[in-house]
Amino acid sequence: MTAAMVAAGGEAQPRQFAGGKIYNGTCRYLIVIDDVWTTQAWNAIRTKLPENNCGSIIMVTTRIETVAKASSSPSVSGDYMHKIKPLSVEDAELLFINRAFGSKEPCCPEELNKEMDSILKKCAGLPLAIVSIAGLLSSYRSPSPGSIRMWRRISNSIGSQMEIHPTLEGMKQIIALSYNHLPHHLKACMLYLSIFPEDYVIKKKRLLLRWIAEGFVMEKRGLTMFEVAESYYDELVSRSLIDAARVRLDGTVKAVKVHDMMLEVIVSKSLEENFVNFVGAQYGGGTPSYDSVRRLAIHGDGGPKHVVDVMSATHVWSLSTFGAQGNIAVLHRLAEFTLLKVLDLEDCKEVKDCHVKYICRLFLLRFLSLRNTDVSTISSQISRLQHLQTLNLYGTRIENLPTSVTMLERLEYLFFSKRWSMRRWEIPVGLKKMMALCTLRTIRLPNDPNVVKEIGALAQLQTLDITILNSSEEVLANLADALDKTNNLRSLFAYGTGKDEHKDRLLNFPLRLKTPLLLLESVRIDGVMDQLPKWFNSLVHLVKIHTWRVSLTGDHLLGVLCELPNLASVSLGYDSCTDDELLVRSAFKFPALKSFYVEPYIMPRAIRFEKSTMEKIETFRVFFYDNDGTGRPILAGIENLTSLKKLEVLTHSRNAEIEILERLKVERARHQVRGCSEIPLVTCMFTIPLVLICFQLLSSNFHMVFFMLFSV
Repeated sequence: MTAAMVAAGGEAQPRQFAGGKIYNGTCRYLIVIDDVWTTQAWNAIRTKLPENNCGSIIMVTTRIETVAKASSSPSVSGDYMHKIKPLSVEDAELLFINRAFGSKEPCCPEELNKEMDSILKKCAGLPLAIVSIAGLLSSYRSPSPGSIRMWRRISNSIGSQMEIHPTLEGMKQIIALSYNHLPHHLKACMLYLSIFPEDYVIKKKRLLLRWIAEGFVMEKRGLTMFEVAESYYDELVSRSLIDAARVRLDGTVKAVKVHDMMLEVIVSKSLEENFVNFVGAQYGGGTPSYDSVRRLAIHGDGGPKHVVDVMSATHVWSLSTFGAQGNIAVLHRLAEFTLLKVLDLEDCKEVKDCHVKYICRLFLLRFLSLRNTDVSTISSQISRLQHLQTLNLYGTRIENLPTSVTMLERLEYLFFSKRWSMRRWEIPVGLKKMMALCTLRTIRLPNDPNVVKEIGALAQLQTLDITILNSSEEVLANLADALDKTNNLRSLFAYGTGKDEHKDRLLNFPLRLKTPLLLLESVRIDGVMDQLPKWFNSLVHLVKIHTWRVSLTGDHLLGVLCELPNLASVSLGYDSCTDDELLVRSAFKFPALKSFYVEPYIMPRAIRFEKSTMEKIETFRVFFYDNDGTGRPILAGIENLTSLKKLEVLTHSRNAEIEILERLKVERARHQVRGCSEIPLVTCMFTIPLVLICFQLLSSNFHMVFFMLFSV
């Protein structure tokens, strides 16, 4: 259940509800409650809602008519119920064609029209059914005899029940059909998604590394296992079997969710095939047999304790917990899971140091995640896990790792950071033995030049996140030499600080590289530099760059990057630019840039865009601190950003906001006088300590709309 709340006007005393607050008194509120299943659930929610006759609105979505009637006011006899109608024939056909052939294809080939009409008739205007079938047929676009046979086969498989009774059961049959026509290697990957709870946002890297550890990913010549897993992932997304939850600016899907109806189907199949067993309230606790569990997912409160107590642990390959509490029973039995390959305890707050000693006895482990747990130490016995491929220790209380970690010669992905701390793992002697490492984050360089040299032995390294503290010239020289020997690096994150940052210039080491890191896709630099390396203008794969404290002029920063063909995001953080006015010149084309963020601190006080610059930018965000109190920040030339869709201006100064608003009003009037018909939608957000103002410039009519929310 999801509740989104917006409070408007007046002062009130809050009432706790679903993790948020509802306000009594004279306030109005708008609440959206999604997917209510029972009248009991609705009645429990209703008692928490204040009735103040102020015109508040509650919107409830449900699949069940009795719930809809219960949530409607009795005085209107159900008049407030709205049943969503199926798509019209025209809209259904448009949706199908866009999904099966892509938005660039105007219509379906004539040879496939008959089968398309038959399929759309059986889908009965239900969008999810249409998208599912269209995604299945998107691999058979050409009007070849083989494609026609496939379309006819799918049409015949749907059956007539959906046409006669377009019910949820009929929908499930169509979704099941999409699953049944998956290639064998994708079926296991799809069923694996049933492990995650409803509405859970599944991060791409976590999922793919688990697939690999489970053995679902087959080797392909010329590709890494991760790249093969990515191809599986992309195919499931393209077939619309999983929904994008987070999308990068370059279109890469970084996280997914499973539609609740699709989840019902794959959970049912998982239970039927004994692929996954569940413990917890979501699937009714321990009803299945637990004699031969292969994969165990513990949801919510962990279910009845006796279920875990009687369950056999000796056959379990994979154990996942979801929820901070309710997992004590299974944690105390960790040592019994002797065949475990995947152990994912992310966000489980009941994991303690005493459980780590059990984990170090699970010799077959390939994937171990203790992310966001309260574990504070890792035993030196971790070296016994010789099959380990992924070790995720992000957001724990661990301050350092034992040197025995270097004995994990099959480890490919190492993630480490102490919660709420800049604490990093100081790499020890022996790092060169970890030849399989692809990801190393986050680490601190030691003052031993010989240890730093060992980074150069990591031939598979793709992601490096390093912290440099008061390092000597010899250490920095050896770091540059080591990076010269890596030829697969995709992401480089570097943080440097010393006694005198402007004198030490710890982050000048990229200037010493003899061989450019031409495969870089993402760069973050946090520390003072003399300049950006000239070879940065050769990074044709670079998608995102973030600078912080580099203390360079705008021309040095933007001039090096402005021609990169795939650069989609530029973020100039705190103390990046030293100019009093950041001038974004016409020469700075940025052919692919979509997002630009500037956080000036004191400098620059003005940002000005010349004509014909950043023509594809869609989002611009700027935060004026104005800490020294001299002068007002200036933002000029916004009208030259012809593709801008969203503008965010944040400042502590009310006067600065008013001045910027006045400039935008003048710009609006100028566009109206010139008779401009196409003015981009721009959303502007201005913040001061107590007020948030949203300012919209609407296309064509260029209206202004203000919303003010006063903090309480």
